[in-house]
Amino acid sequence: MSTAPAQQEIEEAAVSAPALFDLERMRNYPRIVLGIFLLSAILLVVTSHDGLDLKDRPLGYDFITFWGASELTLDGRPEAAFDMDQAHEAQQKAVPATQAAYLWHYPPTFQLLVAPLALLPYALSFFVFTALGFGAYLYACRPLLNQPTPYWLLAAFPATLLCLYHGQNSLYSAALFAGAALASERRARGALWAGLFIGLLAFKPQFGLLIPFALIAAGQWRIFFAAAVATLCFCGLATAVFGFGLWQAFFGNLELVRTIFEDGLLPWAKMPSAWVFFRYLGVGADTAYALQALVALGAATVVVIVWRRIGMTRASWAVLVSASLLVPPYLFDYEMALLAVPLAIIASDMAVNGSGRGEKLWLLALVLIPPLTSFLANATHLQLGFPLLLAALWLAVRRSLRETA
Repeated sequence: MSTAPAQQEIEEAAVSAPALFDLERMRNYPRIVLGIFLLSAILLVVTSHDGLDLKDRPLGYDFITFWGASELTLDGRPEAAFDMDQAHEAQQKAVPATQAAYLWHYPPTFQLLVAPLALLPYALSFFVFTALGFGAYLYACRPLLNQPTPYWLLAAFPATLLCLYHGQNSLYSAALFAGAALASERRARGALWAGLFIGLLAFKPQFGLLIPFALIAAGQWRIFFAAAVATLCFCGLATAVFGFGLWQAFFGNLELVRTIFEDGLLPWAKMPSAWVFFRYLGVGADTAYALQALVALGAATVVVIVWRRIGMTRASWAVLVSASLLVPPYLFDYEMALLAVPLAIIASDMAVNGSGRGEKLWLLALVLIPPLTSFLANATHLQLGFPLLLAALWLAVRRSLRETA
């Protein structure tokens, strides 16, 4: 089917939109954002010393954890990634001047994926890892964004740039969600591909918890079983390579994660979860967990209702991804890069079907504010990232229900 009429509708809608969203600005703003990011990256490198930035953090930041785990894995000591002293020793092979130890909290599935990283020098490995993730993200999300200059808009999404800055893996998660949504639209082998992409999300399982509920609610049994098989195969492969001992080390490490999380040794300002939001308001830890559970239950209920009501559509995928970010208490700001998937779907729907100025302004806020939540939390002692995630789910649900209006 030709996309020319749809593209014409999109361009006409953009031209008739308020000046904030006209075509010229949509072409220029992403270039300005990317230019600022590149200049900041250059400045970061130029002002660094011995591989450390001005705050004595290693360039590549969180990526040093991945590279260090790979170094230990290739050395035949995968369990040592969970040992602070051995992990720090491996990380100093990447950046000898680093004094802080960056802890590893990932399951064997992700350790399997990062195992080859230390085959390359640290800097080169960082660029390969981030470039592959960025490329996969752009390739997978591009069909979801029916807008002029889609690649520029996706590349300049500030949460994406924050993820690149940290050397994190959220762009891979976004690519897998987008790939599953697109594959689910295809007949024949589409269910198998969608199941495979969902199964690969087991490298970060907290984001896949709502997927079974959605698929069951929509009666998508082929994808459900394909995803179950893919997940079991992925976990089975990691077990075959590393043995059950690495799973024991991973689960045994969860108590340490809980301790450092609750004690504030992880930066709450960078964590936009419900748990952190309520802790900032002075709520006790146990009560905050109960409220987090209620939020997760509410998100799951919304997903089930939407998927049962409208079935499996791009709009329902937007609801699922938005809701998935509300489930884990352990969540960082760079993981809001996953919002690129629902926001791309929502923006495309707005362009074709129209929207009010209020919805456009909410969309703009969801694009621009996520990377600022850490700064705002430090300034106000409020975690505004959580209300933003609620707003993303609200907007996704609002747009999805238009399909049944």
